[in-house]
Amino acid sequence: MFVRLRTALLAGTLIFVGAPAAAEPISLGEALSQARAASPRITRAEAEVRAAEGRALQAGLSLNPSIGLNVDNFSGTGPHRGFRQSETTLAVSQEFELGGKRRARKAVAAAELDFARLALSREVAALEYDIRVAHAELAASEARGALARETLGRARELSRVAKELVDAGRDPPLRRLRADALLAEAEAELARAAGAFISARRKLALLAGSGDSELTAAPGKDEPIPALPAETPSLDERLATAEREAAQARVSLAKAEAVPNVTASGGVRRFRESGATAVVASVSIPLPFRNRNQGNVSAARAETEAAEAFVAQMRLEATFNRRDAELMVTAANERVNALSGPGLAQAEEAARLADIGYRAGKFSLIELIDAQEALNSARRNLIEAQLDRARALAALARANAQ
Repeated sequence: MFVRLRTALLAGTLIFVGAPAAAEPISLGEALSQARAASPRITRAEAEVRAAEGRALQAGLSLNPSIGLNVDNFSGTGPHRGFRQSETTLAVSQEFELGGKRRARKAVAAAELDFARLALSREVAALEYDIRVAHAELAASEARGALARETLGRARELSRVAKELVDAGRDPPLRRLRADALLAEAEAELARAAGAFISARRKLALLAGSGDSELTAAPGKDEPIPALPAETPSLDERLATAEREAAQARVSLAKAEAVPNVTASGGVRRFRESGATAVVASVSIPLPFRNRNQGNVSAARAETEAAEAFVAQMRLEATFNRRDAELMVTAANERVNALSGPGLAQAEEAARLADIGYRAGKFSLIELIDAQEALNSARRNLIEAQLDRARALAALARANAQ
């Protein structure tokens, strides 16, 4: 196992150091489309919708009639020996549901179907959030890798120049040791970035159902998230509302099931000895003295109260999540704009001038290192800010999902 991990890490490092992968980068839209088609989460939710559709179909069906054949007064003693005086009755029975059971059952099934469909939408929204974040993390890991590769190149050049200056007697040997230490740090950072890149690539590949071993994230503009009116219920609130409606429908069903059903039957009886026939009919109804389904009615009412409280909770959480995501997007946009503005250009120019001055002997190695570290810090901060913005946009898309 450790050999495979070392091999994978070496492969990731080689990707950063060597030529870029030949695989076509995957865009966010392509990742979302592939994930919807391949995700087991979506497949499971779709199957649950079909199951709810089947239950809704079954709920609307009426009870089947039954047919019975009874033979009386045979194989006894005296005149009832054998079948001479037997009586044979063929009857059809039908149970009739009273109290609106069928209507209540259909209402429960319809509410559960609405819940299953909303649950599918929630799974899609959750998957899209994961894909957006994973795609942004892969893009950020690639950017960190590019920065680490560039830093390593500068560290190698700095080590070479420091060696030349030390050999020429223009710098003390300590400066070369410092340059070599920076080179070692840059190599270690490239290896760390390679490991993070491999992890991010595998995560996106698993979520998107991709078998591409060289998956990379295609750059693209952030998709605008449509704003929703403040009173628009969130997907989670709608799901909680559907659960409440199903609970309310179960209360009606529990009350309906307290009403006893009537069973009516009718048939023909044949008297073997005389060959005569007669019509028979009967009606039966349970007496609801002990079991009036009161326990199920009480439980259904309690579940309705719990569902009502859950709707209120989801409404509060949705309001907070939506507002929090909007604030995070605004803050992230301001941070990205600030970090990608004149400050980054000034850090790049300062590092360029420090490099030229160091080669000309006008700046010390420490001054060059400080300028390069300031540039690296500015670029790292910009990468993290762009990742934070992508995460905030993903959270806002999840909060506004319908």
